[in-house]
Amino acid sequence: MISRSAKSLLFLYMLLFSCISTPAHARSENEIKAVYLYNFIKFITWPQEPTTNNINICVYGENPFGAQSEKLNTLKARNRPLKITYPDKKDRPDCTVVFISPSEEKFANELLTRINNHPVLTVSDIDSFIDKGGIIGFIKLGNVVKFDINLKKARASNIQISSKLLELANHVIQ
Repeated sequence: MISRSAKSLLFLYMLLFSCISTPAHARSENEIKAVYLYNFIKFITWPQEPTTNNINICVYGENPFGAQSEKLNTLKARNRPLKITYPDKKDRPDCTVVFISPSEEKFANELLTRINNHPVLTVSDIDSFIDKGGIIGFIKLGNVVKFDINLKKARASNIQISSKLLELANHVIQ
């Protein structure tokens, strides 16, 4: 019998393999990032996680996921519906996940300071995001989208990251 997390990891591998192996049906960078974001949520554990509320994904700045945002809004993860919101820079609404777009790079440090050590998964494709205090940073190696993880920051924020996700990371800060 395959465990639920093993099935999710297998699904992630198959999905990523299908994204890479079918050049006639090549996925855009935005689609790949949206798939990653969805799967990150499956491999993260938040403290005192509610079971009835939405998983709120707050996107600051330009929407990097394009049409994939609407697809994410139709999905569930951890038995909870996903909901993408676009809050004002000054707000820190009830976010489970915060994505900071490169268009908000100048604002990133301020936002990370406000979120500091709260159980919020921070994700971005800003260069060196994990070195600046973010938890997961997208990177491009050639034509391949990968990600780095700041495990030290995740632990300080009381967020647990599955070892299976850590194995897939390009680089992990301990």
